[in-house]
Amino acid sequence: MAQIAAKYEKSKYKYVIKELINGVVLWKMTIKGYSQKRYKTEREAAISVDKIMISKGKEPVNILVRK
Repeated sequence: MAQIAAKYEKSKYKYVIKELINGVVLWKMTIKGYSQKRYKTEREAAISVDKIMISKGKEPVNILVRK
């Protein structure tokens, strides 16, 4: 089976990209210095970005908020 080149679109969240490969939509986390893991939903990718930001000692930028 031939693979069609991936197409990318912006997400409403920071550091998250929509990736379309062979008709399958995946959401990719893109933070420099971390592997670009793919997720099934946009929300999962955004939460993982927030967790990385918290582990770096920074404020979350997408869904999670500080109490």
